[in-house]
Amino acid sequence: MIVCLVESVLNEHNQKLEWIVGKWRSEFSGKIFWPTVPTMTFGEELVINEAPIAKSANVQFLNFSARAWSHSTKDHFHDEWGFLTVDPVGNATLMTTGNNGFTTYETGTVSPNKLVLTLKDIGRISFSRDLPVEDLRRTFIRHDDRYMEQVIEMRTATHPKVGYLEHTRVVYTKLK
Repeated sequence: MIVCLVESVLNEHNQKLEWIVGKWRSEFSGKIFWPTVPTMTFGEELVINEAPIAKSANVQFLNFSARAWSHSTKDHFHDEWGFLTVDPVGNATLMTTGNNGFTTYETGTVSPNKLVLTLKDIGRISFSRDLPVEDLRRTFIRHDDRYMEQVIEMRTATHPKVGYLEHTRVVYTKLK
């Protein structure tokens, strides 16, 4: 049995994600790349821990939160909140909402020390100023007990025409 930060046990499906559970932080290793914006460096804190089981659904989720800021100015970039789970056949689902006006529904596969999610649906507020995101792939890779990397690749209405472009890459250190 795997013990979470809140002194709870992950169910057999979510045990596949035990390596991602915890508090992860990067002060300045995050990089933003996109053809229409200058390349920037950012910091981010990612917290993934067990959420209480909603008895109506009887599904165990993990809480997911991320907060990003500019490395140089310390200005707040965005927050992302959501839930992560693995179903009985091993498929992962991440549902997020952010203070940038986006809500995402991503699904994918879990393997030892790696989680790859692709966009299945996205919602945005009607007055969002960002280019419409048409596709997204989010990859988490745990390199060892201390370091984990997240890469987000995407496609918008204008870039690229097919496939993905890397948008962000960040290497986190696990906090005690």
